Amino acid sequence: MGKLRYLLTRMFFFSMGLRVEKWRREVGYLWSLGIEERNSVLERILQANKPINAEGAEVTSLSELKGPPSLNKKQYQRLNCGAKTTAAFKRKTSGTTGEPTSVTLSREELSRMLGVRDYCFRQYGVRVGDREARFWGRPEYSFKSNLKNFVLNRKVCFPSGEQDTDSLVKTLNSAPDYLYGYASLLLEAAALIEKNSISFKPPKCVICTAETILPAQKEYLERVFNAPVVEEYGATEFDIVAFECKEGHRHFVNPWLIIRESEDSLLITDVSRKSSSIVNYELGDTGYMDSTDCGLLGDSIYLRNLTGRSVNRFVYIDSETKFHSVNISYAINDFQKKEQKIFSFKIIQDEYGVVDLYVSVELSYLKDILKRYIEEYIKDRTGNKVVINIFDNKQLNGYTGKSYFIQNICMSNGATAS
Repeated sequence: MGKLRYLLTRMFFFSMGLRVEKWRREVGYLWSLGIEERNSVLERILQANKPINAEGAEVTSLSELKGPPSLNKKQYQRLNCGAKTTAAFKRKTSGTTGEPTSVTLSREELSRMLGVRDYCFRQYGVRVGDREARFWGRPEYSFKSNLKNFVLNRKVCFPSGEQDTDSLVKTLNSAPDYLYGYASLLLEAAALIEKNSISFKPPKCVICTAETILPAQKEYLERVFNAPVVEEYGATEFDIVAFECKEGHRHFVNPWLIIRESEDSLLITDVSRKSSSIVNYELGDTGYMDSTDCGLLGDSIYLRNLTGRSVNRFVYIDSETKFHSVNISYAINDFQKKEQKIFSFKIIQDEYGVVDLYVSVELSYLKDILKRYIEEYIKDRTGNKVVINIFDNKQLNGYTGKSYFIQNICMSNGATAS
């Protein structure tokens, strides 16, 4: 039955003009080339497509991507609003940067994205079209949603609310080949499995996307689900950008994307995009790149560290004094390992020198211990005194996305946390 459902899903893609297999093979071929040969291929694509940068100038060589200008989301919409396109698909970003963006794609462009996804998934023994359990957003029960999930061979689980356990058991009983979704929801599911001693057939892998996951949380998920936990980094505009190999490197995996670091955001150019021009596009996430000799997946360049949204990087003690929010996540990770208490969390700052920490579980006596631990950790590591207010057994609505930290001070005074 599983093989039949996979074939039906792949036939559906084919009937829609989406050539997943063709582009998966092309992805593998391009990554098998040497750097110079692959760059020559990208140069030829640039010369044929001639995308336009933020200043309206044509870009025809990779060397022209090394400097300014960058393209923000407003400029992207303005630059491409009048573009003539045969795009057959539309995607909308969630707007976590404050700028929701509509992206149009042709069949070939979406096929390339699915080809990259299939290339990545196969590293863990699964394929696009295999049975998926998706832990995502909020439950939807409309006919359209049910039909879409059926065609894509997936079940959607939202392990929160009155029917959380029933929903999870039903999803796991479908014997999914892999789990996919928000780290916070996967952590909720893992907690329910332990609490209710739910038995299930382990999936081939668990793929975490859209949210930051700490090492201690990752180890916990691997233990509960008895499967490798993989980190995916992506964006609606490009689908998968980086994917974790079995050695722990988040390799850049789309051979048609050129990724650069900048102070405020990763910059991405899609040399293959014909339906719109995307040159040095500001993704809105800050991160650091590195290189490795690992050849398991994609590029030798990988995403070493992702620090989240550029507006959500710093905790402010006052208008002049700040420290990086990643220090709080380091403290929480150390605490989770030490106490063997795993939870998801969100950090919000609304006033100088004070941070509110929302924790998904009941901490009991550990609440005060965690408060002191973080405050002392920050004092020792950064020299700053900060007050940590902990609200346990809380789930925050309206705060989703890659970043665990929400900086509201910069939102209220118009400044940027950079």
